[in-house]
Amino acid sequence: MKKRWHIFLGVLFSLVAILVLFQGLEVDEFASEISKANYWSLIPFIILETLSLWARGMRWRVLLEEKLGATRLFWITNISYYLSNILPLRIGELGRVYLVTRKSEVTGMQALSTALLERMLDVVTVFVMLFLVLPLIPAHGLVTSMSYLIVGLVIVLIVSLFVIASKRKTVAKVMGLMTQRLGTRIGGVINDAFDKFFESIDIVRGRRVVLAGLWCIIVWIFSVLATYYLLIGFVPELQLYDATFVTSLLALGIALPSVPASVGIWEASAVAALAVLGVNREVALAFAIVFHVIVFVKMSILGIIGLHLEEESFSDIVTHAKRLIGSMRNQDEKG
Repeated sequence: MKKRWHIFLGVLFSLVAILVLFQGLEVDEFASEISKANYWSLIPFIILETLSLWARGMRWRVLLEEKLGATRLFWITNISYYLSNILPLRIGELGRVYLVTRKSEVTGMQALSTALLERMLDVVTVFVMLFLVLPLIPAHGLVTSMSYLIVGLVIVLIVSLFVIASKRKTVAKVMGLMTQRLGTRIGGVINDAFDKFFESIDIVRGRRVVLAGLWCIIVWIFSVLATYYLLIGFVPELQLYDATFVTSLLALGIALPSVPASVGIWEASAVAALAVLGVNREVALAFAIVFHVIVFVKMSILGIIGLHLEEESFSDIVTHAKRLIGSMRNQDEKG
């Protein structure tokens, strides 16, 4: 039932986004913007986007304690995005958990934990980027103040979680005392969620957290530069900080429920970000669609190549991924 609701919400969000995007669109102007864009910018865009994926593989390698090579993790990352682009429920995340545990010493829990950590690092980095560029973005005072408040609160919350993790035993005792009054069932659920969450970030300590953080910065530098080079192919007057703003809002937007490949949500996020920068809808939508199509095609090609190199079929990965999650759930229930 939960899966059905997630799919329903994804379809609903995507449909609404598409309807809003194309309502009242000047089709001739939109077509003109696509045709007159500077497509030479695609060369640095594709190179930088690919380097961003390579850096993601390097970051994951650090989190996995160098148990796999960077090249293999690069291809597994591409397979993951490829699967997520064509299947619902972000099945690509489960697929990469299976692939990374295959022919390696990595356990399923370690793979899942590091995947969660990657998402947390991405969220922190994206909000920090927003925090840094907001003063340079033209907006009303109230909007800017509210944005700073939200970004600041999120950064404080996430940093606090890492600080709490370093004092896990003490916090666990306090949590145990607090949940005693909630009853065995509710208290048990809260404590179990608490334990699972902090188990996932226990592996990141000392040198590894610094290295993972550095690779995360590199990931997003490549991503922002890629966005910038494509963006100036449509709107030459925009600056690097504008591209940082667009990249940040795009990253946050596609986290919403949607159909596979974030169709509609991706374009709506990019158009909304560019609207704040004063770019008209036809230009913004032309940029967003070209951006999305190129990324989709590139990830599909790299994902298919990755499947060939891993000697795995599409259906086998999906099947094994579901089995892996099922077995881990059974282990949790027994524990």
